[in-house]
Amino acid sequence: MRIFIGAIVLAFILAFHFPEPPESVVARVGTYVITKAEFEQAYKNSSSALQKDPLYRRAFLNNMIDQKLILLDAERRGLDHDPRFLKMVENFWQQSLLTIALQEKAKEGTDLDHWVDYLKKNTKIDIDREYLK
Repeated sequence: MRIFIGAIVLAFILAFHFPEPPESVVARVGTYVITKAEFEQAYKNSSSALQKDPLYRRAFLNNMIDQKLILLDAERRGLDHDPRFLKMVENFWQQSLLTIALQEKAKEGTDLDHWVDYLKKNTKIDIDREYLK
């Protein structure tokens, strides 16, 4: 499982470190790049998007830059290898996968309770009953 978590962390890191075409870059912060697409998506999903004033866009970009600076500092301090961080990545991965699996089954019109019952019947499950006493 640690290798898998390491692979996820590496994928996140590489996603931010591949060179972007210069015309698609809004800002470079150390090894991080903020692309126009990334900025526009984040801005669109923010409450600032209601404002048409360029000052709000600049302030939003400055906030994104601040976040990248904090990420760089966290990496320099080795926090990307901290067990707490790795556990958070694992939890995020599990929750995201659960969400997608449930959404897919719901789209199919699957009765989720029956599906989970089927999974329980067809998967080996060992429980330490002593622990629960």
